[in-house]
Amino acid sequence: MLTQTPRKWLVAGGGISGLAAAQSLQASGRDYLLLERCPAVGGLTRTTEVDAFCFDYTGHFLHLRRYASPSQIPFAHLSDDDWATVERKSYFYAGGRLVNAPIQYHLGELPDDLRRECEASYNARPAADGDVTGFREFIVAGFGNAVADRFLIPQNEKTMATPLSRLSIGAVKRFFPLPDEKRIRAGFANEALDTQEYNSKFWYPKRGGIDVLTRGLAQGLKSVATNEEIVAIDLDRRAVTTSAGRTIAWEKMLPSIPLKMLCKLTGDGDLVAAANQLSHSATVSFNFGVRGNLPPEVKDAHWVYVPDRAIPFYRFGCYSNIGPAMASSGYNSVYVEVGVPGDDIDRTDIVSKVQPGVIAALENLGWVKSEDIICTVAHVIRCAYVHHTPERDQLVEDILARLNAAGIHPIGRYGLWDYVGMEDSISSAFTTVEALTA
Repeated sequence: MLTQTPRKWLVAGGGISGLAAAQSLQASGRDYLLLERCPAVGGLTRTTEVDAFCFDYTGHFLHLRRYASPSQIPFAHLSDDDWATVERKSYFYAGGRLVNAPIQYHLGELPDDLRRECEASYNARPAADGDVTGFREFIVAGFGNAVADRFLIPQNEKTMATPLSRLSIGAVKRFFPLPDEKRIRAGFANEALDTQEYNSKFWYPKRGGIDVLTRGLAQGLKSVATNEEIVAIDLDRRAVTTSAGRTIAWEKMLPSIPLKMLCKLTGDGDLVAAANQLSHSATVSFNFGVRGNLPPEVKDAHWVYVPDRAIPFYRFGCYSNIGPAMASSGYNSVYVEVGVPGDDIDRTDIVSKVQPGVIAALENLGWVKSEDIICTVAHVIRCAYVHHTPERDQLVEDILARLNAAGIHPIGRYGLWDYVGMEDSISSAFTTVEALTA
């Protein structure tokens, strides 16, 4: 028999945006319940500890614009003394060597023949035909065919696991370095200008991984149910059915569940049809505990972008180069990320096919020797990068209007079906609660 538990406010999903929403509701005295399908809260902002190693779910670094430091994030219970400010050390694997990232501002570091090819192509780049609306044509018009075809297009297609011709200019946000001619010319001359990207500096815990943030946001919450998943949503009754056999009614619901999946849970024909037009990538993150020192070329790298299509992963990173406490002395915690089309993830043979290919590529590159790998943890991120297709904006607008009318107000990166940082996800929860409780 189903039991009915009426609740005024329902938070669906215990990632950082859901935790922030619950904290804000609790502080305002609202009667709320946070539901999380996993055994613990944290979503993608989690850290796994295995013997001598800590592995984040994948590379998550705290970039702040709204708040001066971690201690200023509301309800996060953080101390700045527990965090370090990190100067980014990121690279692009190009021309058989590591080039400083963003590569479009450091093209003078390429081998001479490749640099000349890229510079000639940049000088002959096609003029934009009217307003550029596609991500691919934006890259070609901004950087020339050589830089686009050799580096920027394959890097982004590997990351998002889709052809860039499908994506709109909406995919170009503050996270993508723009075609700044002054900086590009300076880069060709090996005179890179010292300006700041959004991730030139970031915050990272001195001890433990990124779930220091999660633990802070979860601290003191009084109404959290884990291992309880929403299995159906009744829009007319404004009630959810959970895997625990409960029916829970809401007046306001704040889900950070990926919007595509949320729509399908409603069984509403219009929402399901709209959701079927949304697409996304998945990411498999392989985390390796490695004995000994890394080779000189990556011994200080925080992460390396890998555009070569013959190499299965799009990024290599080293947690212990960012936070030395992520591995015991004499060891390193590293990760690589492999992009997979979202609909293909359940058909992907991760253990027998993908992982051996990843290790073989690391050996061929000389970055990690297989005999030095003493621990492996694979994390599957089923919804990694949402795709900003030309139809995405109207679809999301229509979906949110329908959900809002039923008292459902999505939050966070995936609830809003967008590409944003951790601070943005947290802030979306605060601003939504503030608007609804005003």
